[in-house]
Amino acid sequence: MRAQKLFERTCHEATKGQWLWTAPNPRVGALALKDGHVVGYGFHQVWGGPHAEEQALIDCGAMSASGEISVGHADEMVVSLEPCSHTGEDKKRPPCTQLLLDAGIRKVTMGATDPHPKHSGRAVELLIAAGVKVEIMEAGQADFEALNPAFLRSLEHTDRPWVLLKWAASMEGKTATESGASQWITGPESRSEVHRLRASVDAVLCGPRTFLRDAPALTARDGQHLDEQQPLRVLLAPRSEPSPESPLFAMESPCLVVTHPDWCKVWTQQLSSLGHVQVVEGPVHEDGRFSLEEVLQLLHRDWKVRRLLIEGGAQLQGGLLDAGCVDAIVKYEAPLLLGGTFGSLLGTGVPTPAEAVELQMEERAELGEDLRRAFLLR
Repeated sequence: MRAQKLFERTCHEATKGQWLWTAPNPRVGALALKDGHVVGYGFHQVWGGPHAEEQALIDCGAMSASGEISVGHADEMVVSLEPCSHTGEDKKRPPCTQLLLDAGIRKVTMGATDPHPKHSGRAVELLIAAGVKVEIMEAGQADFEALNPAFLRSLEHTDRPWVLLKWAASMEGKTATESGASQWITGPESRSEVHRLRASVDAVLCGPRTFLRDAPALTARDGQHLDEQQPLRVLLAPRSEPSPESPLFAMESPCLVVTHPDWCKVWTQQLSSLGHVQVVEGPVHEDGRFSLEEVLQLLHRDWKVRRLLIEGGAQLQGGLLDAGCVDAIVKYEAPLLLGGTFGSLLGTGVPTPAEAVELQMEERAELGEDLRRAFLLR
């Protein structure tokens, strides 16, 4: 009974996180205990940030914000998911299993084992081998899975990033006026959150039309984000070579340009000479269009991109949706009516409403006069 009550509290902690900020990582909650009493709470807040176990250790004084471990502050950990144990160049955090051992944890109660086939049960083995008592809740797996459809979806496509489409639109779904103007449809609160969203991903990708029309920089620049939090900025290049003086190239943070095979080599050399810009020839279909699925696989394989934000345009987003390469969407809706023909998604679409892409697990927030709505694709 005690273990069940503690596990329920970890699930409550997990709900304090939102999949919009944690995916493809799971929402996880943790409790640190000392002599049977809860002394620390933690939940996973943002992709790349401290895991729930780290937060619980920090909360009880067993771990500093810089990662230094102190023994004696906690002796037990209850967590809704098996602690991570793997290492590798794409790992953003130290393995929680080793942190628990270093902190002197002697008992770990977990609600679920890791659903990832490469890691499932590995932490259990390591903990038991180190003399730690391990208890696994019988009903914990179902509760964990109910909280984490975004994480479970990410396990279905391990060869590409977790893909989030984002756009700002008027009430009727227009992303620009008939003249092509789109700055600014939403208010400052929404734009501030978008900078935070960019800082939470590995890379931000935009297509050629958005590049030519909006001249985006794709950086997190609201004054709250350090240089090391800047995402890799990726451009699917237009067939007409972009100027090296574009805002996208002016910021000295990593930038990747995916080009067409028929691109002029002089322009390639000019961009490459900027130092922070890399140029790679992209995979294309016979008709000259980019193979979007292969571009995603390229980003995942060669640049270790696991969480990717797509910032337009409508044809790129529609193409990704048609290709089945979208995991979630986030829409910033302004109380405006623009009229005209510019839409959020331009693809092949579906023949009937019965075949429409279904959305689930909505997370919403009021941002000034705007409404942010985020959905997972079912």
